[in-house]
Amino acid sequence: MYLGSEWSEERAGTCGVGSCIYTGEPITVHQTDHFDASHITLTCTSAPIYNPAGDLTAVLDVSALHSPEIKQSQSFAQHLVRLWALRIEMAFLVNHSHSEWIITFGKSSAFCEIAPEYAVAINEDGKINGLTRNAMLLFKEMKNFDRSQIVVGTKITDYFDVKIEDIPILTRNASLSKRHIRMLNGEAFFVTVISAKKNEKNNITDTVSKAFGVLHGGDPKIEIIAKQLEKISQTEVNILLQGETGTGKEYMAKHIHSLRNIPGPFVAINCAAIPENLIESELFGYEKGSFTGAKSNGKIGLIEQANGGTLFLDEIGDMPLNLQARLLRVLSEKEITKVGSTKPSRVDIRVICASHHNLKKLVENGDFREDLYYRIAGVTFCLPPLRDRQDLDWLINKFIFSKKYNSESLQLEPAARSALLQYNWPGNIRQLANVLELAQILGERAISLLDLPEEIRFSTSENDANQPLLQDILEELDWNITAVAAYLGCDRKTVYRRIKKAGISIQREIVN
Repeated sequence: MYLGSEWSEERAGTCGVGSCIYTGEPITVHQTDHFDASHITLTCTSAPIYNPAGDLTAVLDVSALHSPEIKQSQSFAQHLVRLWALRIEMAFLVNHSHSEWIITFGKSSAFCEIAPEYAVAINEDGKINGLTRNAMLLFKEMKNFDRSQIVVGTKITDYFDVKIEDIPILTRNASLSKRHIRMLNGEAFFVTVISAKKNEKNNITDTVSKAFGVLHGGDPKIEIIAKQLEKISQTEVNILLQGETGTGKEYMAKHIHSLRNIPGPFVAINCAAIPENLIESELFGYEKGSFTGAKSNGKIGLIEQANGGTLFLDEIGDMPLNLQARLLRVLSEKEITKVGSTKPSRVDIRVICASHHNLKKLVENGDFREDLYYRIAGVTFCLPPLRDRQDLDWLINKFIFSKKYNSESLQLEPAARSALLQYNWPGNIRQLANVLELAQILGERAISLLDLPEEIRFSTSENDANQPLLQDILEELDWNITAVAAYLGCDRKTVYRRIKKAGISIQREIVN
C-alpha cells in the first residue's frame, strides 16, 4: 500500500480492498483467495465506508503477512473493521450536519447513545439529509426499494411512527419509555436525538455572512450576493454568475459548493477551452469503440464525474449550439447518454454556470438557446469589477500574506500600495493576483514601487492635476529629476510641469 497505488479488482485481481469496492460489502480475502500469487500469504479483511449521501467513499482494511490457515480465524478482524467503519460513518454524518437533528437508534437502550447501530440526519421539516449505511439498508428493506431508489430526501415519518414536532423532545433527558418508538412495519427501537446546532447570537454573525473574510473584506455588493447565496445554498436552483473576466466567478462557485451540507465532488469545465470536436466526448463520456482513438474501456464524462456534487460550467456562452440542446436535456431530465450508447444514466448534480458574455444579448442574436438560458439562470448574480469594489486594500493584503507564498514577513511599501489602490485593474482580481505574485518574487522581503509593472507605477494621465503618486516617486528616487523622468518615460520638463500642477511643495534640494 502506498499513495497512488491501485487495488481495484480489475487491476489487482481478487483482493480485500478491490473486492470490497466491487461488492460494497465487508469481506475477508484469505490467503489462496487472492488472485495474484504474490499475495497468497496475505489475509485481508475490509469494510466499506459510505458518506451521508450513501456513496462509497473509502475502504477500511486490516491486512496481515502471516495468519492461521483457517479463514474463520479472521472473524474478529471483520468485526473490528465493521465496528470502526460504522464509527467513521457516524463521525462523518455528525461533522457534516451543521443545522440538522441527528437521530441515533438501535435495539439496545444501553448502547443507542454511545454505540448506535443506526443514525439519520433530518432538517426541521423531517426531511432526511444524510444517514449511515446501516440505516439506509434498513429503510430500503422496509420500503422494498430497489438499488436506484434514494432514501435521502424522503421524510423520517415515511419510516417511523412519530410526529415531527415530537422529535426535539426525544433527547437523552427523556425517559426510555418515551424514546422507545416503532417503525411503520412494527419493529421497535430505542432512539436518542442530538439537538441541531444553533448559531450563537452576536453582533457579527447576525449581520455578516459567512463570506466575510473569505470572499470579501467589507464590500457591500459582494456581501449582498453572499447573504442571498446562503439562503439558497441547500436548494437545487441553478445559478448563473455574470461578470467581467477575472472577477472571481470560479472562486465564487467553489464557495457556493462549500456551503452545502454534503458538498460531493466539484467539477469545473471551461467550455471555451475544450476543442469543439472533443467537447461532446469530454462532457458526456463515451463507450468503448465509439470512434477511432477511443479508449478500449470507454470513458466517464465530466458531467458524470460531478454526480452527487456540483458541475461548474465556465464560459458557457462559448458552448456550441448543437451541444446546448444536449445540455438542456441533462438539466431537465437529470440524465446523460454517452457517445456511442443509447442507454441513459441518471445523474444528481447542482449546476452553476458562468460567463463574461451578456447571455441575454446572445439569445437575442440567436447564438444561445433561450430555453437553456432560462434553465441555467434560476437565479443570476453579477459580480462587480475590481474597480468598483470597496475592499481592494483587503484583497491586496489577502494575496500578499497568502500561505501560498509563505510571505508573513513581506512588506508593501506605502508608495507601492498607493499605486495599486489607484490603478483601474482592467483584468480584475486575476490581474491583481498575477501582479502581486511577480512583485513578491522581485521584491523578496519588501515590495516597492519599482517592483510593479510600468503601467501601474504611474497610471493616472498627465492631464490629471491630482497626482498623489508623484511625490512618492520623487521621495523614492531622492528627488533626482533625471531618474524620475526616466522612470515615468517622459522628459524633465514634463516632470517639473507635473510637480507644479499637482501642487507639490519642494522641501529639499532637487538633483537634476
